[in-house]
Amino acid sequence: MFRKWLKLNDACPHCHLDYSFAAPDDGPAFFSLCIVAFPLTFFVVWLQVAFEPPFWVHLVTSVPLLAIGCLWPLQYIKGWLVASQYMNRAQEAGTEKLWEQLNRRAAEKAD
Repeated sequence: MFRKWLKLNDACPHCHLDYSFAAPDDGPAFFSLCIVAFPLTFFVVWLQVAFEPPFWVHLVTSVPLLAIGCLWPLQYIKGWLVASQYMNRAQEAGTEKLWEQLNRRAAEKAD
């Protein structure tokens, strides 16, 4: 599904599904922040208030946890969003005619 870490292929290498419909945009980052960063931030604040560790403890523990915790699930979340867009035939409201025109032009160019 992915050409690079978060770049989608133009089409599936196995079934040749065209991924031009997929537009998850900032969705993966938003979900990653909501699922991982907010709870970890609350944990870091609790750690600071409860134990008052020196700054280097946060550099060694909190920063890597937040970075890895937010970056690691991005590809999985993007794959999930692309799959849900495909299954639900999602598109922006009011753009049906535009998509028909674009798909017609693409089909004419392919012929």
